[in-house]
Amino acid sequence: MAKRSYFQDILSVLGSNLTVTICNLLIGILLSRLLGAAGFGLYSSIIVVPVIVIGFTQMGIRRSAIYHIGNKILPEDSIVSALFLLVLYTSLLSIIICGSIYFFAEPRLVDPLIIVLILITIPLLLVNVFAGGVFLGKEEFRRANILNAGPTLLTLVLTVCFVWILKLSVLGAFIAIAIANLIMFFFVYRIIIIDYRYSITWKYHEHIMKSMVKLGLVNAIAIFVMQLNYRLDILMLKKLSTLEEVGFYSVATQIAEQLWHIPYAIETIILSRSANTDDHLFVNKTVASIFRVSLLIGFLGGILIFFLAPYLIPLIFGEEYISSVPMIQVILPGVLVLVGFRILNSRLTGIGKPQIALYTFVPALIINFLLNLVLIPRYGGIGAAWATNVSYAVGSIFFVIIYGRFVNMPLMEILKLRKSDFYFIRDVRSLLKRKTQ
Repeated sequence: MAKRSYFQDILSVLGSNLTVTICNLLIGILLSRLLGAAGFGLYSSIIVVPVIVIGFTQMGIRRSAIYHIGNKILPEDSIVSALFLLVLYTSLLSIIICGSIYFFAEPRLVDPLIIVLILITIPLLLVNVFAGGVFLGKEEFRRANILNAGPTLLTLVLTVCFVWILKLSVLGAFIAIAIANLIMFFFVYRIIIIDYRYSITWKYHEHIMKSMVKLGLVNAIAIFVMQLNYRLDILMLKKLSTLEEVGFYSVATQIAEQLWHIPYAIETIILSRSANTDDHLFVNKTVASIFRVSLLIGFLGGILIFFLAPYLIPLIFGEEYISSVPMIQVILPGVLVLVGFRILNSRLTGIGKPQIALYTFVPALIINFLLNLVLIPRYGGIGAAWATNVSYAVGSIFFVIIYGRFVNMPLMEILKLRKSDFYFIRDVRSLLKRKTQ
């Protein structure tokens, strides 16, 4: 087990995620104000394509890398060499799929130069994603945190340059993303080749690649289903409503999904720790405790967002986005219930069982699609928010039930809040004491 406590590691990742949150919020504010609702809607509808496609074509290799490196069964040089080959394969597949979607869907709405930028950025992004799996598998949380926050921080700075100062509109936003990922690519290269001194070969490591892809494909399907569940509403809003409505809804989801940054931090640590330990009983109890506390914190955060949204949205994004406020308030319950799912799912993924999520979220995806089909034409973004709520709730509730049976924990043992759940307060005191000394 690592010497640092769960809380200390979670705190370090949370700091990185908060940086990402603040930067994404500032990017959203800049783009929404500079591009307007229609322009921001166009940007959101363009970027959602590579997000969903890469969620599938990366084949869950990042999580598979965490599992394989953490288990320390196979040589790390061979694992990393296999990862580089997989970057080539997945990049090519992603480029073909994204290019085809842009070409055949609505080519008149998308600047060809933007498409080229997106396709060039895909391999850089995948290198950074896979490298994050290497760092987390080695429990190198500091470097993983830099790789996590770096692209967003750089994108913010570059968005100011290209969109605000140079006034390149939507094109400038994608130039910023491309350059940010290029810079982080060089950061990854320096660590992998110079610091870790891995001997990278282009040899086809058949048994390693098969093992990684076999586990990764299940991860990929699970991630794809989840990404599609997160973004299906935006895709359907674009088809069944207006670009302005897409812009309002994009702002709403961006604000509501800030509740996910706690589970994002926690699931990163649980994934890494689960892959690096044999004490499964201890981890199961710890994860259940973290699950309960995270839901409580998420609930309090949701209340805060609910009451502050009517004042902050016009102030931050402008009066034009006042229509986003009811969408935020409606979608909050669905976002909250997904907090618990993400934490429990990271435990199962860390022990090589990502397929469990599919049992509950494939039906939830179908529910999401059918409800969006009915509700969006009538209620727009509000209808999409209600569809999301129902979908997330159904998937998460059934997942918790299945998770309890899988780890042999009664449902009440997972859900019942205990005084001992707040053990992290002790860690805060000891951490502050060491800082003051």
